[in-house]
Amino acid sequence: MPDFADDTSSELERKAKALSVMALVETVSYLTLFWFWIVQPNDAVKAVVGFFHGLIWLAFAAMTVIITPAIGWTWLYTAVVIVTGPIGGVMVFARLRRTPREQLVRRPSPPAGRAPAASPPDPA
Repeated sequence: MPDFADDTSSELERKAKALSVMALVETVSYLTLFWFWIVQPNDAVKAVVGFFHGLIWLAFAAMTVIITPAIGWTWLYTAVVIVTGPIGGVMVFARLRRTPREQLVRRPSPPAGRAPAASPPDPA
């Protein structure tokens, strides 16, 4: 059931889209931090970029944990994604791009008040 008028996407689709964007932002923020940490050291910029990268990483980790049960990922995959930093961000982005829309859209549940059809008794 769409939550918004004229929107055919499911809640899981919207979460997956937001997570795929966050995965790329996390990767870019880590690479920016790496640049100012190793390639061109600058303590002041590293502190600022590190602060924002930390906030972005926390949001990425939380979003990944929240979507894991609904999308059917294993907790091992989630742990690997969170621990591996920018590689994990790319892994999430790629996996979400490969996930078929049918997996993100749940079948509508029966209307309230209607009992599901009873199955015939087992002849055993």
